[in-house]
Amino acid sequence: MIKFAGTMKRIKCAQQTILLPAVAAVVLGIVSSSIYLYHDQLARFVWRQFHFENVALTLDRSDPQLFFDVGNYYFGGGAYDIGRAEYYFKKSLDINPEIDGAHYQIARIYFIRGDFYTALDEINKEIELHPDFKRSYYVRGLIYGYSGRLKEAENDFKEFLKWKPESWAGHNDLAWVYFTKGDYKNSAATAREGLKYVPNNAWLLNSLGVALLNEGNLAEAEKVLTDALAYANVMTPADWGRSYPGNNPSVYGDGLDAMKASIERNLALIAAKE
Repeated sequence: MIKFAGTMKRIKCAQQTILLPAVAAVVLGIVSSSIYLYHDQLARFVWRQFHFENVALTLDRSDPQLFFDVGNYYFGGGAYDIGRAEYYFKKSLDINPEIDGAHYQIARIYFIRGDFYTALDEINKEIELHPDFKRSYYVRGLIYGYSGRLKEAENDFKEFLKWKPESWAGHNDLAWVYFTKGDYKNSAATAREGLKYVPNNAWLLNSLGVALLNEGNLAEAEKVLTDALAYANVMTPADWGRSYPGNNPSVYGDGLDAMKASIERNLALIAAKE
C-alpha cells in the first residue's frame, strides 16, 4: 500500500507538471485576446496615464485620436517639439482625413514658423471641414493680419467675436488691425470694448494707450499706459505664455520683457511731447 501510494503521488506530480504549462498557456491566451480586443482602450490608458509614447503606439496604430493626443502633448501640452507635433497631427489625418482640429493645429504650427501661405491653406481646410469651430476664424484672422490682408483679418476677427464676445485676445487683435490701418478711433473703441470684460488686461490697456497717443489724447494715454505697465510688471513669464499658447516656453520671458519695453517707449514718447 505504501508503494502504491508513492506511485499515486508521482502520478499526481506528473499531472501537475503537465497541467501547469497548459494553464499558463490558457491564461496567456486570454490575456493576448484581451489585448487584441481592447488594445485601443489600453493604448489610450498607457498614453494618458504614463505618456509612454512608443508603448501606446505599438499597442494601437489605427486610432487617429491617439495620434492627435500625442501631437497635442508635443505642442505645449507637456513638451514642446513642433516638428514631432506636426508629424503626429499629420498621422491622425492619414487615418481619418476629417478628424476635428488637426488642420487647425497644423495651421498654428506653420503660422509660428512664419509660413503664412501653408498656414492659410491648412486653416481653410479646417474651416471647410468644420465651419462651426469658430476658433479657426481667429487663427485665420492672425494669418491674414500678418500677411498684410487687413480687411480679411478684420472680417475674421469680427466673426470670431460674434461667437466669443468676451475674448480679450479677439478684441486686442482687431484693435491691432484698425491701428495698422491708421484707424485709431476704431482701434481705441475696440480696446475699450474688450476692457469691459477684462478691465486689468495689460495688452488691451497698451492697445488703448497707443491708439489714444496717436489720436493726440496724451493725458488719457499716459494714464492708461501707466496702468498697463503696472499690470505688466506683476506678470510672470508663465502668465505671458498662457496668452500665447503654442509658442516655445523658452521665449516667454523675452516676450514679457518686450511687452514692458514697448509700454515704456510709448510712455517716453508722451513725456517727450509734453
